[in-house]
Amino acid sequence: MIWNDKVLFIHVPKTAGMSMTDLLTEYFEGSVSITGPFETQHKKAGVTCIPGRRHETLCDAESFFSYRNMRLQNFEKIFSVMRNPYDLELSRYAYLRKNLPQDNGKAQEIALNNDYRGYLRKAPFFGMNPPRLDLYYHHNGIMPDNLVVLRFERLVEDIKCFLSPYLGEGYKLPHVNSSAHDEYAKIYDEELEKLCFERNRWFFEKGFYPRISW
Repeated sequence: MIWNDKVLFIHVPKTAGMSMTDLLTEYFEGSVSITGPFETQHKKAGVTCIPGRRHETLCDAESFFSYRNMRLQNFEKIFSVMRNPYDLELSRYAYLRKNLPQDNGKAQEIALNNDYRGYLRKAPFFGMNPPRLDLYYHHNGIMPDNLVVLRFERLVEDIKCFLSPYLGEGYKLPHVNSSAHDEYAKIYDEELEKLCFERNRWFFEKGFYPRISW
């Protein structure tokens, strides 16, 4: 998470979060705080680093701020980024196959030893199978009134439209930590689509993204 006295950013995995982190720690106005692992703590002036997981859900965020006598409703806006699950899952698979030491675990092992089909069948996502990425956008089934969801597919435009009032002059979104892979439309068949849907059905059933039709 990243926040100042007006805005909270929820860092959803594989949604340009590291690019957003660089943007916000550089251009957020006022005093800025960030949670994350010790080894990745930011050293920028004016940024307070608090040990944490980096990818806190809304429930995690509520507990975190309640402990500090703060409420999520007190932020003017809560921002998060949402990405098409077909693309997100494929990106996660490609990323894990880089075999980076910091990602050692069951999901990486499955990605390294299986094709994408096998990965979707068996792999947890941050310890959960099926993934619960929906928990970054709602708490007890309710999306906060002050939550603004930026779309990964039009991120530059959405930042300009919704987030730019909270950024300093001359901001620019950097691009970091990207995973190279083919367009998802070239990868999916009917079985892969069903596997991805079952893992991420909240996003489709809520109408955020349409399913691939056959």
